[in-house]
Amino acid sequence: MTDEKTVKPVAEQQEAVGEAEEVRVAHDALNAKYNPLTLSMFRLYACLLVAYLCGCLNGYDGSLMGGINAMTSYQEFFHMKSAGSSTGLVFAIYNIGSIPAVFFTGPVNDYWGRRVGMFVGALIIIIGTCVQSPSVNRGMFLAGRFILGFGVSFCCVSAPCYVSEMAHPAWRGTLTGLYNCTWYIGSIVASWVVYGCAKLDNPDSFRIPIWCQLISSVFVAIGVWFIPESPRWLMAQDRSEEAAAVLARYHGDGDANHPIVVLQLKEMQQSIATDGSDKAWWDYRELYTGHSARRRLICAIGMACFGQLSGNSVTSYYLPVMLENAGIVSESKKLLLNGIYPPLSFLGAITGARMTDTIGRRPLLIYSLLFCSVAFAIITGTSKLATEDPANTSAANTTIAFIYLFGIIFSFGWTPLQSMYIAETLTTTTRAKGTAVGNLASSISSTIIQYSSAPAFEHIHYYFYLVFVFWDLIEIVVMWFYFPETKDRTLEELEEVFSAPDPVKRSLVKRDTGTVLSTMHVEGDKVQV
Repeated sequence: MTDEKTVKPVAEQQEAVGEAEEVRVAHDALNAKYNPLTLSMFRLYACLLVAYLCGCLNGYDGSLMGGINAMTSYQEFFHMKSAGSSTGLVFAIYNIGSIPAVFFTGPVNDYWGRRVGMFVGALIIIIGTCVQSPSVNRGMFLAGRFILGFGVSFCCVSAPCYVSEMAHPAWRGTLTGLYNCTWYIGSIVASWVVYGCAKLDNPDSFRIPIWCQLISSVFVAIGVWFIPESPRWLMAQDRSEEAAAVLARYHGDGDANHPIVVLQLKEMQQSIATDGSDKAWWDYRELYTGHSARRRLICAIGMACFGQLSGNSVTSYYLPVMLENAGIVSESKKLLLNGIYPPLSFLGAITGARMTDTIGRRPLLIYSLLFCSVAFAIITGTSKLATEDPANTSAANTTIAFIYLFGIIFSFGWTPLQSMYIAETLTTTTRAKGTAVGNLASSISSTIIQYSSAPAFEHIHYYFYLVFVFWDLIEIVVMWFYFPETKDRTLEELEEVFSAPDPVKRSLVKRDTGTVLSTMHVEGDKVQV
């Protein structure tokens, strides 16, 4: 008969050995040398490129509509004005289309995977483009934009989930941040295609730029079938061997025993439920049940709303109107300045993406918003001076300069993080549905700001900017108390942050080699318990 007093110490020893092994794996993974120029990393970049193209799809529309809205041919064909409620509806219908899609994007991603989600989105965008571009009246044009918004919603859920789950932990901030930066690639292409086509004195001047929206969507629809599925989604479907193979090929240089592969597999096995709420399309309770879930949801919804309401949607869609408020009336000059804006913002975005793992998420978000508030205050004052005195070129030039500075700084602090922060703060089983809910909040926010901006510009002109001066300050206060730092932790390790009574305070405590190191430490090659 075994003595209970003997069994207990043996069990404790086995548990200690298991914990010591976890610490050793974490220690080896964090101290391993990683090279971003290996063959496996280039394979990973190729996979992520397909998802990045989904970001281009969304960015293309912003500059496209802002540009063609300044075209005389477009305004005459559809009997539109550059500002007004009808223009606001044309812009907003894109986001209105995204709202009903929310009820489908989460289940599609959870049941069939991230790749299928991207494919469905790209296919619907192709259909929407084929309706919008040959439009013969405003109703047909609005229908095409509604379909486009419906399809983009799928891409805006699937692609950031895929990128965050596939990114190598050593460069997750940079690789995930670059996803939203591709918004500006689409924006740059659209703005210069519009500028070039504006020289055509017929309806083709606005139809050709719309047809060009097919390019990236076709690449996505085909490319998703040549990339692997997300390892975390595979693990959630109880396909652990396939998940291990993907991690080994793209993170471990083909070595299944590489420390970073072993560490991720251990953490995924411990934290990803194979019977979670992602298996029930109707079950959203895991998003708000419990302290950790609610704090994650606050971050996801807050980030989604703030990412649209900080003034960036106005500079994307209504830049030519803002230039009119600065006294610039030439169509050619407005389109030229509209084309310069995205490249400058893109430079800010890719620089910010590289800084997310260095500076951190919170400082980038908070301090960039503070500058944006100040920038809008200056834009208000200089627009007033330029409008009251058309000869005051200094005021007009200052307005343009600060519009550009706003775009650069906002892109530096926010563009890389808008999708990344939401994906990071959600668990694997809630990531698709949580991102869908965030996309719903983003779509509603975009609809409100894009529809209301047109009549606001028409009636109160540059005084409209004062809304963002004060609103951006309110956002800073909310983020200071509710948005924790997420850098330097794997997606699974963030649970210890959100489970803490004060997640923000816990996130600012320096991270050790793993969560288990709160009771252990490594000395040389020996693990001390």
